[in-house]
Amino acid sequence: MYDPTKCGGCGAPMLENATICQHCGWDLSAVLSVPPSPTVMQRLREGGWRYLVYPLLVALPFLGFMRLRMTGPGPDLATTVRWMVLGDGGRAAELETIHRMHEIGAAASRFMIRENEIPPFGGDWADVLASSSTARVRGWIPLVFMGADTGMAPPSVREMYEVRAVDGWGHPYRVTAAPLPRDRDPSTLPKVADDLQSGLQKSFFTRDRPNFGEGQWMRLVLESAGADGDFDTADDLSMVSYIQVGYVFRLLYNPDEVQQRIERAYTIGRQYFRIDGSDYDLIDARLLAEYRLTSLH
Repeated sequence: MYDPTKCGGCGAPMLENATICQHCGWDLSAVLSVPPSPTVMQRLREGGWRYLVYPLLVALPFLGFMRLRMTGPGPDLATTVRWMVLGDGGRAAELETIHRMHEIGAAASRFMIRENEIPPFGGDWADVLASSSTARVRGWIPLVFMGADTGMAPPSVREMYEVRAVDGWGHPYRVTAAPLPRDRDPSTLPKVADDLQSGLQKSFFTRDRPNFGEGQWMRLVLESAGADGDFDTADDLSMVSYIQVGYVFRLLYNPDEVQQRIERAYTIGRQYFRIDGSDYDLIDARLLAEYRLTSLH
């Protein structure tokens, strides 16, 4: 704080009632004519708070929308708000991983119906299966009952229906694909027997088991390292899928029925699968049902 008994320029004592220093000529009146700068608290009390609050009010809806895109909606408003503030614990990435695993199996099924051979799961295998993805084959936006160009689908939907070599966390899958022997009943193999015992799904809504008596089959195993990026840890996800090579039909079938069955199998991408490692219940998995509702039928 300024001391009026001393010169603000050189520090020499000021004469009583003097305004100009006799030593250096420093002028006190010039200093007194400049009002002191208000403090931060004074500025806030006088209306400066608006510069903080108004931008925040404008930014909050945008930040909330971006956060909601990352976490997705919850089963109720309170859960949605909690996920937006604290995060969803990897739920969105896990559901995305589950869906992408299923999409890879579906694309492999379409590839084998079209090419009548097992796709190569080495190197750039995702590029090989890309043309057999739901987004490329169906050519329309899922969940919308009208024809449309696939490019019109929003990225959040389109990426679910494309084949990618990485999971929801951006980590590459570990892939194991092996044809089942034709000279013996595949269900007698230990791994196959365990899979059948644990149960397989024909869709996200129904259980079924493959008929190994018809044609050649492949056992596909996709493994995700989970959020930590390390395999063989507690947060790993895996999908085992049984897919038929080609499509078997009898010559006595009605040609129209054969065409309908092949078209339906190709469109859906038929597989018998099981997904392990997910802790989420049907409330969370309902999003998968919404994504898959029209593409399964």
